Formats: sequence, C-alpha cells, structure tokens
Amino acid sequence: MSEPRLSSSEELCSGARVRLERVRFSYNGREFDADRVTFGLSVAVLPVLEDGRVILERQWRPATGSWVLEAPAGRVERGETPEEAAMRELEEETGYRASRLTKVYEAYVSPGYSDEVQHGYIAEGLTRVGQRLEPDEVISLAFMRPEEALGQARDLKTIALLEAYVNLRRG
Repeated sequence: MSEPRLSSSEELCSGARVRLERVRFSYNGREFDADRVTFGLSVAVLPVLEDGRVILERQWRPATGSWVLEAPAGRVERGETPEEAAMRELEEETGYRASRLTKVYEAYVSPGYSDEVQHGYIAEGLTRVGQRLEPDEVISLAFMRPEEALGQARDLKTIALLEAYVNLRRG
C-alpha cells in the first residue's frame, strides 16, 4: 500500500486569521481534492488559583453568535515559542502572570479540515498584573471550581484542559 502524497495547494481566500486552500493529493494512483483551513500553531491555558479555582473567560464569539465559557487561548505569533505565546495570552486576556506552566497536550484541533496544532497548558503561581485586551475582544472573567466549570463548558479545548487538571489533582 502506498502513502498519500500532497501534490499541490491553491489559496481560495484569505482572512485576518485563516486561509482557505484547496489541496490536491494522490493515493494509489488516484487524485483527490480537499479543503484545508490554514491556521498554524495555537495555545490554550488553564489558569489555576492557589485555592484550586480556575479562571475562565466568558467571551463573545461572532462565529457562534453567543457567549462562550472558555480558557484563554490564541495564536502562536511568528518568532514565539508556544510557551511564550501561552504566557502572553494568559496575561493579555486574564491579567494574570504565571510562575509555572505545565504542558498537558499537543493536538490537532480539527484535522478533518484544519492544520491547527494546539498546545495546552496549566498555569499556576499566578500574580495579578492587569488585562490588556485586543480591541475586538469582549471578555469577562469567571472564577469557578473545575467541577462547576466542567458542567458549563461547551468548548473542547476548555473541557480538555479541565479534565487534564482534574486528573493531575487526583495524582
């Protein structure tokens, strides 16, 4: 059996954060086309306070037309490591700085259509330094017990981080 091989890609359109491409690949002598959303690397961070509560965001998301309870997250910018991006996003979105980051996953977000690889972290040893939101970010903070957050979260990165944190606490 042969390995599939990408033979070409064509940009169909480009937005502020993503590109949509048509990719052509071959497998066993046949050619196929597929769509791919190109995003790159991202990070998600679960900030944990000394008392065990977590800090999540209630963020207005135009894609869903609703408020979403989620962990701070964002893109890894050119020249940044995932760890640097995680610290930056944590500080910008929550106003907290962490003295410790623990990586708990590295995974494709949705490999059926996107190349995005996300790095997930638990952030501890938090110090309040003040939020620095982007102009288009509509965010309020929510301080909750992880089990309470798990009952309310509908965002997969947030659920993954909460489950990882709960499992780490169990030892």
